[in-house]
Amino acid sequence: DLNCYGAKDLETPNIDGLAKNGVRFTQFYASPVCSPSRASLLTGLTPQRAGLPGNASATNPNNGMAANRFTMAELFKSAGYKTAHIGKWHLGYTPEMSPNAQGFDHSFGHISGCIDNYSHFFYWNGPNRHDLYRNGKEVHYPGQFFPDLMLKEAGQFMKESDKSPFFMYFAINLPHYPYQGDPKWLEYYQKKGLAYPRDLYAAFMSTLDDKIGILLKQVKDLGLAENTIIIFQSDNGYSTEERAHFGGGNAGIYRGAKACLFEGGIRVPSIISWSAQIPKGEVRDQMAVNTDWFPTL
Repeated sequence: DLNCYGAKDLETPNIDGLAKNGVRFTQFYASPVCSPSRASLLTGLTPQRAGLPGNASATNPNNGMAANRFTMAELFKSAGYKTAHIGKWHLGYTPEMSPNAQGFDHSFGHISGCIDNYSHFFYWNGPNRHDLYRNGKEVHYPGQFFPDLMLKEAGQFMKESDKSPFFMYFAINLPHYPYQGDPKWLEYYQKKGLAYPRDLYAAFMSTLDDKIGILLKQVKDLGLAENTIIIFQSDNGYSTEERAHFGGGNAGIYRGAKACLFEGGIRVPSIISWSAQIPKGEVRDQMAVNTDWFPTL
């Protein structure tokens, strides 16, 4: 669902620009659902070895990634980097499983698998609960669009790093349901004639692209664009759940979707950019997996 991966019916110029400025992978794999994919990314371990073969459960607070797992954040922190988690966590609910206990100096976002982007509530079979935290303390910004709050937090963290090296895990929740795209994009795709639920999904994807563009501009404005490694990667395939209107995404020629081990569930977009060091506009088709990022970085 990106133009640089073949999508013809939606707009993603900023992510496409990231691909033009770096290396794009066409056979890159992750886990089919959220928590195992994130655990692998941060530890370099398979989901089973990381301790999360399935999603961390909001109803079982002890179900999460073990506190003794060594994360990428802990690695970079030990090398003098400032570290931040911004966005979704979904790796555990106890204090010892929290971002701040797993190597992140600063954390802002939601702990569960998804939230409403305006109320910041987790709605799932009840009891509904507010889920927005900064460094373990609940914070309230009712009515403010969560991705915009993420961008504000990211910009502040990068400025306050004050030329120190930093590692930022910007775990944006888009295009995870609920689909809440910008009204301008909803109008654009409805005028374009996209059918439901593709119109809702496309609007949310283009909203994601807008936010990525703002984040990249923040990096550029701070004079960090040349010497910052930027990775863009999806955690799993698109959802066909009822909350996702039973679809809207597109895996192209591949069958399957989120929660499925066919290619549509695990073969994901992945791009790495580092202007000062690696090629630009390159496409690679060899197999790679999200556990590769830990040893590579």
